Amino acid sequence: MEIPSDRTGVLILRVWVEGDRPDGFRARIVPTGGPRQAPPTAVSAVDDVLSAVRAWLDQILEPDG
Repeated sequence: MEIPSDRTGVLILRVWVEGDRPDGFRARIVPTGGPRQAPPTAVSAVDDVLSAVRAWLDQILEPDG
């Protein structure tokens, strides 16, 4: 039986539509896990959401954790 890794985390991504905004939505990103936990952020661009998810996943998957 393999021992589970201590490198775990949860990323909470909350997205809502705001009709009066030119970009159309807002997202709140709450990352957890890893040695350098980032604070929650709010974004309103798809690329910013994707970058935050990638950065969080990269941190969790770092060999040195």
